[in-house]
Amino acid sequence: MAGLALAAGQAAHARSCTEQGKECDSWASGPNTHFKPACKKEIGACIARCKQGQKYFLGVSVGNQYPIDTCK
Repeated sequence: MAGLALAAGQAAHARSCTEQGKECDSWASGPNTHFKPACKKEIGACIARCKQGQKYFLGVSVGNQYPIDTCK
């Protein structure tokens, strides 16, 4: 249930790979702590993808794509 609320909130406004990574890291606490390393890794992957024109942050839990405006 918390993941659904997070996903809805993330799609509401555009952000950078780093900002989305911070959201991911915040989500990855408590029972989701094991996702923290994946959140950090995805920031770099997001930046590389974004520079190639694929502007999305790949969610680490179920692979949702969150839109990104800037590649930083």
